[in-house]
Amino acid sequence: MRIVTVEEHFEHPEVSRRVLELDGPPSGLPAEVLDKFGSIFNDDRDAATRLDGHRLAHMDAVGVDVQVVSHGNGSPSALAAPESVALCRQVNDDLAQQISEHPDRFRGFATLPLYDPAAAAEELRRCVGDLGFVGALIAGTFQGLFLDDSRFDPILAAAEAVDLPIYVHPGLPHPQVSRPYYFGDWSAAVGVVFSGPAFGWHAEAGIHVIRLILSGALDRHSGLKLLSGHWGEVMAFWLERLDETFALVRAGHDRDVSDYYRQQIWVTPSGMFNQHQLHHVVAELGAERIVYSEDFPYVKRDNVTEFLTDSGLSEHQQHAIAHGNVEALLRI
Repeated sequence: MRIVTVEEHFEHPEVSRRVLELDGPPSGLPAEVLDKFGSIFNDDRDAATRLDGHRLAHMDAVGVDVQVVSHGNGSPSALAAPESVALCRQVNDDLAQQISEHPDRFRGFATLPLYDPAAAAEELRRCVGDLGFVGALIAGTFQGLFLDDSRFDPILAAAEAVDLPIYVHPGLPHPQVSRPYYFGDWSAAVGVVFSGPAFGWHAEAGIHVIRLILSGALDRHSGLKLLSGHWGEVMAFWLERLDETFALVRAGHDRDVSDYYRQQIWVTPSGMFNQHQLHHVVAELGAERIVYSEDFPYVKRDNVTEFLTDSGLSEHQQHAIAHGNVEALLRI
């Protein structure tokens, strides 16, 4: 069974160092704690920075045929400085060059400079038209702003025009959220994980998608397609509640929140290989709304193939999730 995974990352060391120089540690969190956190979740620099070597060996071992790769930690996308435009371009050019060495194994998502939405839109068009990328990934907010803010409309319009998705990826919450919500009478390390991969950034990424729905952005851009990781960042398990409650205050709207999920949003597991979650999302949204992901190199699974083949889903559903849906969505 052909397997294509879409939330797979690399890091550009030179660019990431420059982002840290300009911006400091993300969200003002303790640098030493973040360094320790990074080493726990990314203990293989070869796999993180190269699209061959350890990465290809892992893909071959677990049955992944194609990875769709995007920049991970240290991305210049949310850098609030003019230099972010050049740094994003540098990331995209480097990713394209590495993909060209293994064109049958990799595709790319563009890194976009949110500091300059017009430049970001142009960069997306360049990445798709000149570099052969298959969409973009946005990680978290920019200076506390979500993509529903009107300043980012050129990016949404560009994604709609090229007919390729934006992956709404988690990012660390804004400090004004992170400090009161996730730090308390526990160590800073626990606070970093609580605000990040344990819960905080998943809640924020789910809120990000809900804001795009409530703001009317997906109505204004009815052809816009979104990807939401980690089984829909909590919200895919909350659709009935969202429909019932927002119906009380959104009179006259033609679509419920769940309708947007079924029409403009696809979800991925991001390496959360839990059969109960898989079957819940299949029941709620259908297998045709799921594309596959491992979250490499931050998550490495040895059962990438077996998770699907042992799922009890029909052969048609397994193939749709493994490759069929994403091949159609990304035109691979």
